[in-house]
Amino acid sequence: MSEKQQYLVVGLGGFGQNLALSLVELGAEVMGVDRDELVVAEVADRVTHTAVADTTDSRVVKQLGVADFDAVVCAIGTHLEASLMTTLLLKENGAKKLVAKAANEMHGKILSRIGADTVLYPEKEVASRLAKDFMASKDFVELVPLTVQHSMFELTAPKKFCGHTLQELHLRANFGLNVIGLKRGDQTIVSPAADEVIRHNDLMIVVGDRKKAQEAIEKHPGPG
Repeated sequence: MSEKQQYLVVGLGGFGQNLALSLVELGAEVMGVDRDELVVAEVADRVTHTAVADTTDSRVVKQLGVADFDAVVCAIGTHLEASLMTTLLLKENGAKKLVAKAANEMHGKILSRIGADTVLYPEKEVASRLAKDFMASKDFVELVPLTVQHSMFELTAPKKFCGHTLQELHLRANFGLNVIGLKRGDQTIVSPAADEVIRHNDLMIVVGDRKKAQEAIEKHPGPG
């Protein structure tokens, strides 16, 4: 049996196709399934296995060997009946981890009720992230999203921080922010000490809540 993780992606529209290809790029084996022969043909030479199949048919789903995959994704988002029937059949056929795409909140609630372990709202999540990016301060750049709220940021040291030590700023106590590194010209200081003085043009590598990072930039009174 292959040591690579194996995924089944049902529904090869924009979301499903991109997910399947991304998983392959990360080293996984992926089986992509769609009822549209032309859609399947678009990815046939780029994923491990493909099948043209109607996943609302219980006999067809049974033949996919659903229980053999590490995770199964129902990426059918716009055809409500097909999405619900496919999700139900995937669950009944032993999906270990079942992820389903939802078009709206009601769709998502039904998916959860019939067995989806995780429900995704790609359009909503992308729109929310874009809105946050539009409204974010230009003084910090998100490097790595860690959880829904927490990320790793590259923060340009505000003027009021300069000349003061990390200990004096109380970023962790007041905002829950941890400074894990400083970029100073060509120099990178990893895990800076509490008595490290922040200088003009320092880039602070910070881990914490995005909203708290914004508050630290806008509302931090500076050491008093």
